[in-house]
Amino acid sequence: MSSAISRGSSKKRQREPKPALGWRITGLVLGLVLTLVGAGGVLLNAVQGVQATGLVGTRGTFTVGYCIDTNRSGKTADYECGGDFTPRGGSADDGWSGRLEDAGDYAAGEKYDVVESWVGSDGRFREVGIGAVLGSVLWLCFGLVFLAMGVSQLRKWGKSCKG
Repeated sequence: MSSAISRGSSKKRQREPKPALGWRITGLVLGLVLTLVGAGGVLLNAVQGVQATGLVGTRGTFTVGYCIDTNRSGKTADYECGGDFTPRGGSADDGWSGRLEDAGDYAAGEKYDVVESWVGSDGRFREVGIGAVLGSVLWLCFGLVFLAMGVSQLRKWGKSCKG
């Protein structure tokens, strides 16, 4: 009986060794970067998603004047369209020139329902509608995933630095 007691008391739980300091710092930096990228993605796409509903911002019609492919590599197309914006309920005299963000290869003279963009400089417009909202929701979800991964990394590596 005494041997069973002595064997049980001699077994101590060993602590797991800590990762090297370099790995802990790398983990913290990675967590911080993922958190910042995720938070930025969530914020940006939340704003753009609200704009894409057309419920906020100056809404109107964008008449395409030209579209050009700005991606010189030729692998994928990245169109930028310029044209004239007319606010809802206004005349052509009330409008101004600008560029349409996230455009396709649109023909000159085509008209699109848009909202003036808050993000970036003046004279930029975004399309409104279900497709634009779904696109923003998709990128918002990616931002949330990056944010969750970053917070998880920060917690994990932060604990390893404490003790």
